[in-house]
Amino acid sequence: MFKNIGIIGAGAMGSAIAEVFAYNEFNVVLKDVNMDFATRGLKHIEKIVDDYNSYYERLPEREVSRIERMGLKLSLEQKEKINNYFSHKIDKNDLEKRIKITDKYENLSKCDLVIEAAFEKQEIKNGIFKEISGYLSDDAIMATNTSSLSVTEMASYYKNPKKVILMHFFNPPYTLPLVEIAPSTQGSDDAAKQAYDLLKGMKNHRNNMQPVMTRDKTGFIVNRILLQVINEAIKVYDENIATKEDIDTAMKYGAGFPMGPFELADYVGLDIVYDVLKTFKDVYGDRFNLSETLTNLIRAGYMGRKSGRGFYDYTK
Repeated sequence: MFKNIGIIGAGAMGSAIAEVFAYNEFNVVLKDVNMDFATRGLKHIEKIVDDYNSYYERLPEREVSRIERMGLKLSLEQKEKINNYFSHKIDKNDLEKRIKITDKYENLSKCDLVIEAAFEKQEIKNGIFKEISGYLSDDAIMATNTSSLSVTEMASYYKNPKKVILMHFFNPPYTLPLVEIAPSTQGSDDAAKQAYDLLKGMKNHRNNMQPVMTRDKTGFIVNRILLQVINEAIKVYDENIATKEDIDTAMKYGAGFPMGPFELADYVGLDIVYDVLKTFKDVYGDRFNLSETLTNLIRAGYMGRKSGRGFYDYTK
């Protein structure tokens, strides 16, 4: 059923989602507000593929070294088998042939599924849903990649709300397989099920994609839980119970987290953490009260890794 996939928003997330679909041999149309932004998105896709190929080019040699450090001498035949086993190179030219970039909505008209991955502001997303209504077929599914905003409100701006769903990918989607799926309140479970079945047949660079079904409630599953963990970690730090370094260490080695909450906040971006927590506070009340520490970091322009400084200093 799905052959042509549209992505609106060629930023880091939108272009990465586009790469995943092209990797799975779908035709992709990547749209942004102008061709400069769309071209930048295509260059990001090229970098994703180059990084992937570079990693797997070095992997056989590292694996051989790892084995031989254990005192085992490998034959040329065994080394060749290891090399073949870890041979996963992506044909960049072939992948890029499946991706078209554009700055016009009309070039999305043949898409069976369109995923909006624009800036995380409700009014921006609402406007996109309203504008694209005149270009998609009645059978096309229109999805949003929002991490916390109302899918139902976006659906109210679209010509066929029953076809509007959530498809929330996690960053970066070429390594993280999870996708949260939900229909809008006006939507149909059928559209969500179609997206679920589509993703069950896909893979990213490391795993099979793993969709989960949820409902259109602010924060959905992961962010509603995870942002509370980050928020509580900041409170523990504010109360001088422990340093941020020890909090991160405790959560990694005691709770099995791959990253500590402060490391994760810096990775996601403190501006994004702040905006999502603010949305949660508006919906869920005082349990999501914002820390003055976080607010002051935002005021100082410390947004995490992307700005060089957040809870940690990355300029050293």
